Amino acid sequence: MKKLFNLENFIYISIVSIPLYLVKFSFLSLPTNVFEIMAIIGIIWFVIARQGSEIELSGYKKYFIPIVMLVAGLVASALAGEVYAIGFGIIKSWFIIPLLFSFVGAEVLRTNKNKNIFTAIYASAFLVSVIVGVYFFLEKLTYDGRLQAIYNSPNFLAMFLVPAAIIGVLKFAENRRYYIFSLAIILFSLYFTFSYAAWLSILMTMMAVFFLRNKTRKNYNKSWLIALIVLSFIFLQSGTSKMRDLVQMSERSSLNSRMMIWKAAGKIIADNPVLGIGAGNFQNKYLEYQKYFPPYLEWAVPEPHNLFLALWLQAGLLGLIGFVWLLILLGKEVWRRKKEGSVEMIIGSSIIFSMLVHGLFDTTYFKNDLAVIFWLSFFSVIKKRSKNGLEKRS
Repeated sequence: MKKLFNLENFIYISIVSIPLYLVKFSFLSLPTNVFEIMAIIGIIWFVIARQGSEIELSGYKKYFIPIVMLVAGLVASALAGEVYAIGFGIIKSWFIIPLLFSFVGAEVLRTNKNKNIFTAIYASAFLVSVIVGVYFFLEKLTYDGRLQAIYNSPNFLAMFLVPAAIIGVLKFAENRRYYIFSLAIILFSLYFTFSYAAWLSILMTMMAVFFLRNKTRKNYNKSWLIALIVLSFIFLQSGTSKMRDLVQMSERSSLNSRMMIWKAAGKIIADNPVLGIGAGNFQNKYLEYQKYFPPYLEWAVPEPHNLFLALWLQAGLLGLIGFVWLLILLGKEVWRRKKEGSVEMIIGSSIIFSMLVHGLFDTTYFKNDLAVIFWLSFFSVIKKRSKNGLEKRS
C-alpha cells in the first residue's frame, strides 16, 4: 500500500485531475478549487520529504531573474490597478501555484519518469473528451452549435485539448492501438469546438516539429498526416456561416470582433504602458474604454484574446519583458539540443510553441489548467540540462 501511496503517484493523480479546477469553493474565506488544494498538498509533501536534503538548482539559475521579473510585474500591476483581491488571487492560482507544483513535478519525476507527465496530461484530456462526447450526443451545444460541455466557452475547451492532440501525435508510435482510439476521440471533441485558432496552432506546431527534427520519412509522413487532418477540418467548414464570415471579413466575424478587442487593448496599454492595469481588470477597463470606439461586437470580454497583450496589461512592461526573456532562453536551449531528440524536450517545446501560436488569437496561459500545462512543459524541457549538470559535477 505504501508503494502505491507515494508522492510520485500523487503528482500523476494531480495532473490527471487538472480539470477539477472547475470545482470551486472557499476555504477560510479564500476562493480555491479541488486541483489547487491537491497541488498545494503536493508542494507541502515535497518540502517535508526533502527536509535536510539539498535541492539542485544550478540548472535553473539562468531562468530565475526572468521569472522574478514576471511575478514582480504582476504584483506591481495589481497594486497599481488597485485590484487586490482578484489580482492577487490570479497571481496565486495562475502563476505561483502552477510554477511551484510544476517544479515539484519535475524534481520528483526524474529521468525517464519525466515523460510520463505528458501521459498524465493526455489521460486528463482523454477523460474530458469522453465527457464532452456525452454532451455532443445529448445535443447539449452552444447556440451556434459548438461543443463547450463543462467549460465556460468552446475556446476554453479547445485550448485544453490542443496540448493533448500534440502529445498523442508525437507519442503515437509508442502504442498505436491506444493512441489511434484515444486520439480520435480527442480530435473529435476538438473539431466540434470549431476553434480555428486551435486548429491553426496544431498545424503550425506540426510543421515546426518536422523542421526541427531529423527529416526522416517517418517524421515527414507523421507531420503531413496531422496537417492533412487539420486541413480536412477546414474543408468541412467551407460551407458554414462562420467560415463565410471569416473569408468575407463580415462585420460580425470572430476576426473582426477580435480586431476591435485588440484596438481597445492597445488604447488601454497606450494609457498604462509601464505598470498595466492589474490581473483580472481587463473586463472593467474594456467597458470603460467603449466611449473611444464604435459599439462593441462583444461586451463580455474578460481577456484581450491575445497572450502578449494580456501579459502587458496584467503584468506591465516588466512582466512582459520577463516572459519574453524566458521564452528566448527556452528557445536557445531547444535549438542547442535539437539533435538530442529526447521525447520530453520535443513534446514540451511543441506544447509551448502551440500555446504561443494559439495565443496570437486567444488568451492562452491565463487559465488554471493551461498555466499548469505551460510550466510542466517548461520544466520538462529544461530538466535534462539540470540532470546533465549533476552528472558532470559527480
